Amino acid sequence: MTATPIKPLEGTESPNQIEFLWERYRRHVNAVVTLVLLAFAGYYTFKWVRQRQVDQHWSAFCVNLGIDKSYLNTEGLPTSLAENLDGLDLPKLEQYLTSADNVQAPYVHLAIARRAMQAKNWDRAEAALKDLESRFPNHELVVSGSYPVQVREEVKKDIKDEERTPGKKPEYKPAKPGSPVLMMREQLIAAKSFTSPAQFVKPEIPGDAPKVKFEFSDGSAITLALMVKQAPKLCEQFLALAKQEPAFWVGLSIDEVQRNGKGFAKHPKQFHLGFTTTREEERSKWTKTDASKHEVEFEAVDLSHFAGAVSAREATDGKSAADRFWVCAEDASEFDGQRTVFAYVVEGLEAATKICEASMSAQEDEAGSGVPSDKITVTKVTVL
Repeated sequence: MTATPIKPLEGTESPNQIEFLWERYRRHVNAVVTLVLLAFAGYYTFKWVRQRQVDQHWSAFCVNLGIDKSYLNTEGLPTSLAENLDGLDLPKLEQYLTSADNVQAPYVHLAIARRAMQAKNWDRAEAALKDLESRFPNHELVVSGSYPVQVREEVKKDIKDEERTPGKKPEYKPAKPGSPVLMMREQLIAAKSFTSPAQFVKPEIPGDAPKVKFEFSDGSAITLALMVKQAPKLCEQFLALAKQEPAFWVGLSIDEVQRNGKGFAKHPKQFHLGFTTTREEERSKWTKTDASKHEVEFEAVDLSHFAGAVSAREATDGKSAADRFWVCAEDASEFDGQRTVFAYVVEGLEAATKICEASMSAQEDEAGSGVPSDKITVTKVTVL
């Protein structure tokens, strides 16, 4: 007998070839897909870890060269390398050079040369440039070209407002051929031969200069040396006020502090003293409109507002007020010729800086000008 084939049930459909293949190779396909997904995950994990290492590597580089502020904040991008390096110790850069890789080392050499120039260590600056040239002769900092990396200064033109074209790009001075190393070497030679004009050299304080010491309620004190030869009238009147019993300024409070604001306002650090109404306990009674009773004729001096300069407040009719004065904690040359410098701080410049950094209201802090939140009052004045 022969077997009778089973007839397919009505309404059913036998699997096609694709379904047969899927059932046969399903586990293989799943394995391949899983491997592909794992490969992608591994690749991107490795890429993330590698990028994190690169970020940490270059972040450390920026910190060691002092450019981390501009690295983290685009507002600091215009800051020059010299400004970033200001305050960094040269030995710290020297030490960092030993661990810098070949990508970073050329820039560390350049930073060392620049910092050495700032410190007037001419030999070390030249040595750093020579090391850069010998170790990396083909680097972009060393190889000369028609347009090496450089900052081109804008051409200043005296253009009237009505002649300005909106959206017009500024014109820059032509690019200077050469290399950054050659340019820095030129700057090094120029710096070595530079001598400051007389008006920019802080004068020597005469050994017999009269000195006046101010003591404040916050425990700080500053000592001023009077430049009698340059400003005799101011110094004479100032000394007379200091010799009063009590001295004119005893009981007066600092009525204004200026410094760089947190907004766009920029001021040199300085504080003002001399308004008699600041003896009042309530600040609402302080006024700055009353005329000085101790005015002297304006004296044109060749003394500049270096850090520590003490200058008289401008009074009426172009005169100077001998009882009201500004103490500058940093250079403020913009006031040269406007206010008469008649003394310099010879002791306590750090105290003057601290006073200029006193807390103020949020609004005043933003503007960079105001009255210290905690009153700082003169407690004693002594003629030394």
